[in-house]
Parts: sequence; structure tokens; C-alpha cells
Amino acid sequence: MERVSVQGVHQVTDPDGPQPLVDLKLAPHWPVSVLPDWMADHIRDTAARLQVPEDLCAQLAVGALSAACAGHATVAVDDWVETRNLFLCCSMHSGAGKSPAEKAMVGPLRDWERDRRHRRRDAHDLEVAAWKVAQKKLRKAEDGFAVGSIGDDEFAQAVLDASQPMPSEFRLLVDDTTPERLVQLLAAHERLALVSTEAGLLDSVAAQFAKAQKPNIDVYLKAWSGDTIIRDRKGGDGGPESTVVEDALLTVVLTIQPGVVEKYRETAPELRGRGFFARFMPSLPESLVGGRRFGGRAQVAPSAEVYAAELSALAERMASIEDAGRPMRLHLDDAAAAMFYAWCDDMERKLALGGELAALHDAASKIRSSCLRMAGLLKLARGEQGNVVDAERMAAAIVVAGYWTAHAMLMEGHEDEAQMLAVDCAFHILDWCRKRGLLKVTPRDVYLANRGTYRAVDQLAPGFELLWNKRWLTFDEGHVHNIGLQGAPVVARVAAEVLGEVHPRHYGRTRGRPRDHARTFTEGDGVQHEERENARENARNPKEGISTDSSSFPTSTDMGAETTRVPRVLPDDAPDEPFEEFF
Repeated sequence: MERVSVQGVHQVTDPDGPQPLVDLKLAPHWPVSVLPDWMADHIRDTAARLQVPEDLCAQLAVGALSAACAGHATVAVDDWVETRNLFLCCSMHSGAGKSPAEKAMVGPLRDWERDRRHRRRDAHDLEVAAWKVAQKKLRKAEDGFAVGSIGDDEFAQAVLDASQPMPSEFRLLVDDTTPERLVQLLAAHERLALVSTEAGLLDSVAAQFAKAQKPNIDVYLKAWSGDTIIRDRKGGDGGPESTVVEDALLTVVLTIQPGVVEKYRETAPELRGRGFFARFMPSLPESLVGGRRFGGRAQVAPSAEVYAAELSALAERMASIEDAGRPMRLHLDDAAAAMFYAWCDDMERKLALGGELAALHDAASKIRSSCLRMAGLLKLARGEQGNVVDAERMAAAIVVAGYWTAHAMLMEGHEDEAQMLAVDCAFHILDWCRKRGLLKVTPRDVYLANRGTYRAVDQLAPGFELLWNKRWLTFDEGHVHNIGLQGAPVVARVAAEVLGEVHPRHYGRTRGRPRDHARTFTEGDGVQHEERENARENARNPKEGISTDSSSFPTSTDMGAETTRVPRVLPDDAPDEPFEEFF
């Protein structure tokens, strides 16, 4: 008996019976085992308690780690130098548990930020008071210099003392902000982390397209790489305004709904063309909605307290480095450098036209950079002494980068137009039989029922061929090559399962993004136009054989992580379920 994987369901099927119309290759799980125990334990416990994918918790935890370390250390291999900030996104539907997971994984960093701000409040008040005094002295100095009562040196000193910007309270995390305001915040704090469970960032950026304006994304592009931001504006009554932010750094962690990125890729193509989306390391975890249990939920595990203490201590340690003005400069040892370069070379070969990763030509450089950054973050997270990143940390980072690469391929949503049309056609054929309760069907029967969709009988041939290949029908007369030919009758007989309660799991599911489908197959149910379009969009088969790790590189299995989905086993008499779960 053969095991068929369908959206988290592993079922035994008859190898001689109907097979899923679309083969599914599952993306890997987040390799949680490569993280230090204080992170990995909390990720697993939180995911189990909240009944959310570990992928979601892991992306948020790594985002919190990046926020705590960004700006305080760099990592280099030869003359290739990277900062410690990351752009991460996790795509899940509303109601899947994004907000509770964000509170559990990022909440301790918010607590540390609030505590540090409270501890520095007295010092901040004194700094603000001193700044106000300097402003008053400058005004007096200006009056005195105008009448000649003070000399050049005294006036110059007053100007210099008052030239510093007004001190700001400590700030690390932001959420809902515009690009213009973000520049001002970076000018005041230099490094920030934007963490949000909504798509406000994308909305504020892409909204400018609706107004036929040029999108202002420079702040995100430059703050990803730590570049200097220079912004000049006409200003108001006070004259022109100029803002300069040197070495601006921004960490971004977004948990958004699946359709958001697709929407803005289509309506705001410049975001892709300028590398905005390429900077985000994606995660498209499998939703557990529909398989969760309520009542008797587990309590917060002890790992939460350990996680909060370790993350706060790391953030405090990194902040003290900033206060001392001596950022850490990490570098790869020879073995780690050789491993990293070999991995980069392997990826480069796969980026060639027609290669396994050709679709990631615009994202590959960002994945490499994020991999190097991750290696440095893993060292800092483990509290290891010294400035050398060894091969073990590099190997772990490559595994994480392999996960991001696999999910980036999913985000691309490769389409096989021919198969998409064939699956759509196959649905029309099966539904024709179901609505009429007939096992025998001819191409002309289906054509007459769908003349608004098909211009000729021979356009149904791909659907009949797919159903024949997947053992959904046999031919009593003629064959696929006879469809559309005059004087060549074709009569097919569909499998008996079509007339029964056919469970959607038989139809399989593509590797594309999860969709909102409320359709359930029941007796006599027909495919309406909108549902046909939704089914058509989901019947996409990405290119087979995608691999992000060469055999010479570590895999998540090597690092002790599972790479197959945890099955959600259904009983044989399970009721029909919505397409969202299975197709």
C-alpha cells in the first residue's frame, strides 16, 4: 500500500484506485533543533500550547533575537561584512494564532524595553533638562553676539552645545508607522525593530501606488543593509529640513495573511523590482485550523521563564556594548568560510536559466546575506566567547537558509499552465458525472454543459487524459487521441467513487499558498463559477525536484529536525472537509 501526503494528512490509498490529481511535495519544517535550547524549548512548548505551527514561533523568536542583537555586532568573511538584522515574514490566515504567538515570543523583549526605559528615566530627564538649558543659553548668546557683548569663542561654544538633537527615551520596537516617520525614529534611535501581526507596513508603502505616487521604500532598503539615509525636504516656515541617519538598521518581522504579498506583487511591481520583497526571508507554514482542540489547554511551560530571562540578558548585554561604543566584529574561521562559499557556489549553479532555483534570481543574494547574518546570531544566542564563528554555527545557518529558500520557492508559486487547465477540466468532467449520477461520460456531453468555457470538444482532452493517468476513469470506446475527431466515438467510464461521498483528499493539493475555500464536496453539488476559478488558481504544480541543499551540505535532518509535516490523521468515516484543508 502506498502512503500519499496531502496537506498534513498521511493516508493509505489503494494503488490501483483513483490517485490525487495533483502531486504534493511538502516544504520543510523550521529546523528548530539548530537553535539554542532556551529558544528551541520555548518554541516547541508555545507551539503546542497555542496549537500553532512551530514555524510561526521560530520566525518570531529569530526576529526577537535579531532585534536584540542588531547594531551591536557585525559578521564578516574576508571583506564581506554583514550586519545582524533580518527581515522575516510568516504567512498565515486570520484566526490561525498569529497574535498570541507574537506575544509569547516577542513579549519578553517588549518587557525588557519597558524596563530599560524605566531604569534610564532619571538619566533621560537630566539629559532633556540639560538640552533645554543649552537652548536658552544659545538664545542669550545670539542676543549678546548681536550687540557685541560676547566674543566669538563663547558664541561658538553656545552654538555647539545647543546643536545636539533633543534626547529621546530609549526605543527599540515599533509597529504602525509611515516611512517618513520611520526615518525620524531611526534618526533618534539608529536601530529599531518593526514587529507587526498586520500588513500595515505593506499597506502604507503600496498605498502610494493607488495615488500614482512613487513609493517611498528607500528607508527599508537602506536600513536592511545599514546604509546611510539622507533625506532633504522643503520644510515649512523654518526652512528646508535635512535628516541624516548613519548606519541605520532595521529589523522587520511580519505575520501576514497569504493573499497580502501576492496582492502587492501584482499591484505594486516596483516593490519587487527594487528588491523589497527579496529582503524578506519567508515562512509559509501549514495551518492547524480545523485540527485544534479546545478545553484543558496546557499551561505556560517553565521554558517561557527561561526564554524571557535569556532573551532579556542577551538584549542587556548587547545594549551595554552599544553604551560602551565598541560593537562586536565577528568573523568566520577557515572551515566555516569554506563551507559558506561552497554553499554559495552550489546555489549559484542552481540559479542558472532553467535551474532548480532560477526563480530566485532576485532573492538569492539576500538569502546569502541572511544566512551569514544568521550564523552570527546563532553564536551570540549561545553566549559563546570570542569573535570567531565556527563551522558548526555556519552549518546550522545553512540549514535555516535552506528552509528560507524552500519557502521562497513556494512564495513564487510556480505555475504549470497546462496542468492547471487540465485539473480545471478534470473537475468539470467529474462534476458532470456527479450531478447526473452517471458513470459513463462522453467528451461531447461535458462540452455541451460547459460551452461558455470550452470552444471545442478537443479542449477537454487534457482533462480526460489526466483522469485516465490518475485512474479516475477508463475508456470503453476510443481513447484520448480520438477526442474531437469526427467518426471516432469516445466513451469513458469514471470510477464509482465519483458518485459517492468523494472526500476532497482524493484531489490532492498543490504546493502553493493556502487559499480561502469554503467548498465541500457533497452529493449533487456542482462547481459554480467563482469556485471553479478558485480551484483553477490552486491547481498549480510547481516544478518538481526543487532542492535547496546539496548532498555535501548539512540538512535539517542532519541537525536533528523533522522535515515532514506532522500528520493530522482522520478516521475513515471522516466527514467532508473544506477545500482549504485539502486542495
